[in-house]
Amino acid sequence: MAEDPTELLTLHEAADQLGVHYMTVYRRVRLGMLAARKVGGQWRIDPADLTGAGRPSAGRPARAAGQGSPTPDRRPRRAPWADRLRGRMLAGDSAGSWQVVEAAMASGVEPADVYVEILGPALHAIGAAWAHGEIGIDQEHLASGVAISIVGRMGSRFRRRGRHLGIVLVAMPAGELHGLGAAMLADILARSGYDVLNLGANTPPASLAAAVAAHEDVQAVIVSVVDRARLPDATRLVAAARHADPGVPVIAGGFAVPDEATATAIGADAWGSDARRLAPLIAELAAPPAS
Repeated sequence: MAEDPTELLTLHEAADQLGVHYMTVYRRVRLGMLAARKVGGQWRIDPADLTGAGRPSAGRPARAAGQGSPTPDRRPRRAPWADRLRGRMLAGDSAGSWQVVEAAMASGVEPADVYVEILGPALHAIGAAWAHGEIGIDQEHLASGVAISIVGRMGSRFRRRGRHLGIVLVAMPAGELHGLGAAMLADILARSGYDVLNLGANTPPASLAAAVAAHEDVQAVIVSVVDRARLPDATRLVAAARHADPGVPVIAGGFAVPDEATATAIGADAWGSDARRLAPLIAELAAPPAS
């Protein structure tokens, strides 16, 4: 890796070496596809990072068009969108982060998959990095702000017309400070046809109980837990929902509920292993028993 800034390439120089347009290099940098750092306010690229970014590595000739086929171990795989997004989020780059999301969707990633496979893992990795002292609180806040903007822009992708299936309440236990997980979950359920009432982070048990009691068509209550330290509070939240209406199914999920045993331990009826599978799970739990 080049340590001397004078050895780093400008975007124009990198484009010349790759034989592509300057904007192509700029777009790759913004999408996290090409490593770069800012020196004096300008993006600079280590020449070593150009290998594999559009030109063949030394000693390995490029395969001519139509010459043979890829080797068997070169199977198609999904691009590392979560890693690319995490880098842009940590830089506080809202525009670049949205470009990563748009590029992922243009490649065929569904909106729900953006949440579950890209944004969610990126947020979790950033939170873990902060907890381990690998990044500062300033970067964590920058990333959270970017994530909020992404969820705001994604909302329209989940709107659905047609018959609605009933109400689902989403809540996070007392002490949870970040409600992005609940917001993403609410979007995914709305796409499935449910009217979602999102009580958000730090929900008091009494508030959830009041919400359950105030609506007649509640199909399920979802308790999302991110912080393992909040599991006792989640237990109280589940109990409050069950006390308000024992007939309403309660589903627990989130990073702090990794398995069915944990969901059962806090009193839930079922484990929400994947937000994309919640709709059929709710339908199954809410269905009347067979006679």
